[in-house]
Amino acid sequence: MRCYKRIVPLILACMMLAGCGQNVYKKGVESLENKDYEAAQENFQKAVEDKKNVADSYRGLGIAYYEQEKYKDALAAFENAVSAGTKETGTICNMMAVCKMQTENYEDAISYYEKALDHSDCSDDMKQEIQFNVIVCYEKLEDWDSAKAKLEDYVTAYPDDEKAAKEAEFLKTR
Repeated sequence: MRCYKRIVPLILACMMLAGCGQNVYKKGVESLENKDYEAAQENFQKAVEDKKNVADSYRGLGIAYYEQEKYKDALAAFENAVSAGTKETGTICNMMAVCKMQTENYEDAISYYEKALDHSDCSDDMKQEIQFNVIVCYEKLEDWDSAKAKLEDYVTAYPDDEKAAKEAEFLKTR
């Protein structure tokens, strides 16, 4: 019996050190990797409540919401992540811009897209997507002159983009 009383605490301590009692932040990351966004959302919310990796937990929460198309919640989580110390990368700015665009706040979306383009972590594909989305935002704002000017720049940079050709045809009618 004495041996049992010494072994159980030892096993529990080993489990905790080995990560068997894995924290909710790590579970959130695993859930994101497995595309289980609801579980990720729950785990990151719990991590924030438990004050575990707060900035990264908010960022993970933002991604989980974003993937579920809960754009208002995603934006709030990303803003909290940045406030808590997450680096405002091009990727984060792009996701925040998409959230603004999806909630029909096109002026703020353009601002976030411009911020995203200022960061060095933007891939060429992301830059192309951002530049196209800026055109769409200007169209939604019915700022046809800005949309046309941005489209001109876009077509110069990406002459083979078929979507841009369709946008050019559309803007000719404006």
